[in-house]
Amino acid sequence: MRIVVCVKQVYDPATVRISRSREEFDLRGATRITNPADRYALEAGLRLRDGDALGGEVIAVTVGDAQADDTAHEAIAMGADHAMLVSGRELAAASGRTVTRALAAAVERLAPVDLVLTGDIGAVNGTGGLAGRLAAALGWPVVLDALQLAPAADGLEALVSYAGEGRLVSLSGPAVVSVRPGPERPRYAHAARIANAWQPGLVETCSPADLGLEGDLLIGDTEAGGLVLGPERTRGQVIGGGVEDAAGAVLEVLREQRLI
Repeated sequence: MRIVVCVKQVYDPATVRISRSREEFDLRGATRITNPADRYALEAGLRLRDGDALGGEVIAVTVGDAQADDTAHEAIAMGADHAMLVSGRELAAASGRTVTRALAAAVERLAPVDLVLTGDIGAVNGTGGLAGRLAAALGWPVVLDALQLAPAADGLEALVSYAGEGRLVSLSGPAVVSVRPGPERPRYAHAARIANAWQPGLVETCSPADLGLEGDLLIGDTEAGGLVLGPERTRGQVIGGGVEDAAGAVLEVLREQRLI
């Protein structure tokens, strides 16, 4: 079984700051990490490969700028057999449609592919529509919110979270599956794999042109806009004294601010 896992490099939300003067995100001190939800998808793919009696292959695919190379190598350190990085200036801040096209083209380049796994949600934007968009681009069925995947007699079985309950869904052909965090937590990278993950040849780097993506195919469906920030919070005022004095002081402040 050949399994493709879509992984994305994102900014760690805990390290992102907001510049009120420029009304934009301040990323100067932000660090990049692999999207946490994608690590669950990778773990699901690794477990399927490890349980495949005929042997399998897990390929991590990421789209982004040159720095996303770290995420591709991290996936190999976790256990992926190899990885593909689709990188170019046009993809540094690409929209969802452009990224979907790049991933679909990568899957077609890696054909034959039996299964594509994605995380269920992005750490930064909180969206989770990749699996559906990618399935539509490939013309494959899609399964959402899978908690576990296991081999079955005629393909795969997915334990899906539905209305607070678990349901089994059978898959008999190529499909796109979004994996949500469940009992199978992502593994830590083994020290030996970390040492070898950056060996040459483990990550194939492609440009959009290599995948046949040029011109209008790279035009996004959204435009980045500035932040709309509310008024900056002001510190509260501490009023001391007795109850009567404090009450009088509060009334005076409210009158000065024309609130009463």
